[in-house]
This record gives sequence, C-alpha cells and structure tokens, in this order.
Amino acid sequence: MARVALALLGLALGAYAVGLAIWEPGTLTLPAPVHVAIGWSFLAAGLVAWRQRPENRLGLLMTLTGVIWFGRDFDWFGSWMADHASELSQNLFLALLAHQVVVFPWGVTRSRLERALVAAAYALAVLAYPPSEASSGANTGFSLLAIVLVGAIVHAVVDRWLRATPAERRALKPLVIVGPAVLVVAAISIAHDYVGVSLSGTGNDVLEWCALVYTAIPVVFLLGVLRTRLRRAVLGRLLTELGSGARFDDEVLQQAADAARRALRDERPAANLEQLTRRELEVLALVAEGRTDRGIAKELYVTPKTVEAHVRSIFRKLDLPSDATQNRRVHAALTFMRARTPQR
Repeated sequence: MARVALALLGLALGAYAVGLAIWEPGTLTLPAPVHVAIGWSFLAAGLVAWRQRPENRLGLLMTLTGVIWFGRDFDWFGSWMADHASELSQNLFLALLAHQVVVFPWGVTRSRLERALVAAAYALAVLAYPPSEASSGANTGFSLLAIVLVGAIVHAVVDRWLRATPAERRALKPLVIVGPAVLVVAAISIAHDYVGVSLSGTGNDVLEWCALVYTAIPVVFLLGVLRTRLRRAVLGRLLTELGSGARFDDEVLQQAADAARRALRDERPAANLEQLTRRELEVLALVAEGRTDRGIAKELYVTPKTVEAHVRSIFRKLDLPSDATQNRRVHAALTFMRARTPQR
C-alpha cells in the first residue's frame, strides 16, 4: 500500500509540474523536460527496486527522492509556508541523494562513519535551514560545510571501492563511473544557489541542462541493487576477519560475528547436505545470502509460511544448536558455506 500511495503521489506531483510548465512557462527553476525527467526517473527506478528487492532500502529511498523532488514546485502558491516547503524540498533532495550514495548498494549504513555522514546530510538539510534563512553569513557557512560533506562522501566511496571484493566492485562500478559527474554538478549548484557564485547567462543555461545527469543516478542505483547479490560476499569477508578477533562498528554485524565465532569453535565435521531436498538446498543457499523469510518467499514464488517450514526442517536435519533463531540462521549459513568450500 505504501508503494502504491507514493507512486500515485509522485505521478500526481509530476503531472502538476507539467501543467505548471504549460500554464506559466518559465515558472519552473529548470527546463520542464529536465525537471520532470529527474523526478520521474527516481520514482520509476525506486518502485522497480522496491518491488524486486524489498529487503534493500534503496528502493524506498529512491521513491521518496522522486516525490520530494517535485516539492520545489510549491513556491508557485506564493505563501510563506509554500515558499519554505519548496526550499526544504530542495535541501531534502540533496540529503536523500547523499544518503543513497553513502549506503549504496546495501541500503543500510555499516559503520559509524557512514552513519555520521548520513546524519550530517540531514542536519544540514533541516536543522541548518532556520539559521541559514535568518543570516546570509550562516547560509554561506553551512553551504561551504555541505561542499566539504560532498568531499567526505567521495572519500568514503573511494575507500569502499579500495576495500571491496570483486563481487562488490561489480555493483559499485556504475556509481564510480557516474558519481563524479553528478557530484561536480551538485557542488557547482550549491556554490551558485547558496554561496552566491555568479555565472554568465550561458553558464546558467548550461548548468540547468547539466542537471539531467541526475537522471543517471537512479539508473545506477537500480543496476547496483539488481545485478549482484552481495550478501554472500559480505558474509565471506566476515569469515576472513573472524580469526583476527576484529570488532565491528555495526551492532547487528557484531552480533552476527559473535555467533559465527561460536559456530567456528564447534569441532563437529561439516554437515552432509545430501540429506536436504532440492528445495531445502535452494532455501539454505538464500539463507546464506542473508535473505529474510519474506525475501526468500518472493524469490522462490512461495508463501512465507512455506519458507518457515523449510527453514525448520533444515535446522532439524542439520542438527543446529537450538539457540536464538537469528543465531541458528548464522549457523545454517556457515554450515552451507563450509560444506560447499573444498577442504584442504
């Protein structure tokens, strides 16, 4: 229902923007084709990603970005509230964009640095708005901080690329190719709109049409979400770090690591997967990728209750420890990977 509601809202706002461009030409801040293309590209890509990978939050974030984009058109009403809603929409669009770049392609933050970057983006978009409106000096200062934040996000993406496994790099590659151009346009736009850097008339026109590069971002995000399943790669990296006793900033990841260490201390031989049925093997492989029961059900076109029954059967046949359900899933994933990894 939420997906349908946001889709209808985004379509209605886009239609409003088209009508506004026809009724009062020149009212939109960007050329009408550019304006509508950006909003609807985020909306369309977000809805596809949300439907195909409901466990990945990027689909929801992209859909919200498409809806928020059209909020900048509210200033046409001319009221105090509409003007501020329009300006906040522009800020939130940039914050949502930064959020998606930081969490791409997993859809969630995985370290304290990533959480700090996302929090800073929303703080600059919302909390810094009142003082920016009250003082031109504050507006310039916060805008410069936003440009610094863009640099910090670029650093985080580059660091992620350097640390990535081949599977992760395959999903990250589109962003690495398209991202720099988008960030350059975003930084110039911030400098022009908020810092007061002036451009010639031709320069303004070029900058407005360069905004079309934003339409490439949702396509990149969608490719990253759909083309590679990274859960198994993430778990593989986790296994390589367990021996060193490394600790993780993310609490959920640390809990998984603790459960995995307990499993690795288990001296039982690797389980024989031949006792599982073909369907149970499919379910176990998806469990090893970190899928939820609902995600597995969507992948296999069965009901979540059917998946629950298969998972219980897998736990029983593999004689997994009867501790917390989440820990049993970690044990099951490790059992699958150990059984499928050649022994030396």
